[in-house]
Amino acid sequence: MPRLLGAVTVVLTAAAGAIDVVTFFAFNQVFASTMTGNLVLLGLGLGQGEWLQVVDNLCAMGGYCGGLVVGTLVCGVAMRRLPWRNAVGIALTVELALLVAVGAVWWGADDDSAIAQGRVIVLVVGSGLAMGIQAAAMRYIGPAGTPTSFLSGTVTNWVSSLVELHKPFRWGWNSPLRILAIVVAAGGNAVVQGWQPDLAFAVPVLLVLVGIVGMAVVTRANHGGLVAGEPEFAPDPRTEVPDAEPEGPAEAEGPVDEPLREIGRVSGRVLDPGGGASPAAVTLVDMEGRQVLRVHTEPDGRFDVQPPEAGEFVLICTPHRMGGNAARPRAVVVAVDGRPVTHDVVVGA
Repeated sequence: MPRLLGAVTVVLTAAAGAIDVVTFFAFNQVFASTMTGNLVLLGLGLGQGEWLQVVDNLCAMGGYCGGLVVGTLVCGVAMRRLPWRNAVGIALTVELALLVAVGAVWWGADDDSAIAQGRVIVLVVGSGLAMGIQAAAMRYIGPAGTPTSFLSGTVTNWVSSLVELHKPFRWGWNSPLRILAIVVAAGGNAVVQGWQPDLAFAVPVLLVLVGIVGMAVVTRANHGGLVAGEPEFAPDPRTEVPDAEPEGPAEAEGPVDEPLREIGRVSGRVLDPGGGASPAAVTLVDMEGRQVLRVHTEPDGRFDVQPPEAGEFVLICTPHRMGGNAARPRAVVVAVDGRPVTHDVVVGA
């Protein structure tokens, strides 16, 4: 995961911790993003006959589930035309707009007004919607979904990875930083809540805005070599298994009148500006913008792909390591006929 993309997840985790503090104090100790806690409180309310507690938790969970639906639909529609990074940014923008609208209701209604209780319901349901949208969008950030609001799995995976003797040790900062972020954000916003309650809701709004800016920078830095659709990530070298060979079309029964025309393979190496190997994801796109296939190079940068037909294709090489001073993606056009094509690609600095 590129550093900046990882920083975005840390900031959004802090936003989830900050908004949970607001809903916890405002609405009978329920959470906008932490569904495990709400499920426990729901069971507690049912067991003790606290029906108001049950309704409170159902409001929070209903908002969150609705947000998951909205976020997934927004990302799905956006990825028909745009790369996943853009789709995530759009979903986060929808989340921000929703939080601003909820904040307007929260700040606009007086505590003594007739709609005071109604604004609390709007706060919890709206905040749950926003956190659901965020959670749905973050599923496209990493292979495991990179949760920014529910960290039980993060703690489990991180601590377990520290003592996995059957795998090479590899330290990662993202998980502990997200764990620290949610604690610090919750503690800090609790202080703000006690000092100036009306400002507490502004904290998660500002954090989501920072996350959107970071996502925009990620999208701009990685605009080259991207196609519409979901991301495909480099395999973990500790658990990498060979990619399955694509299944070819079923052979037709009966005699074949003519042999099929042979299509040349496309092979080569992906190199960095210094001439060294640059492991990368290699994507083949036809001239209409449709992704034809996608593979990962060998550790020495070698690739070998079989186009489905003759013609011109765009060969996109996206280095596994992105961001900072790492090489940027490179796209070239290759013409495929009956002969093999060998083309080394030097990714840009």
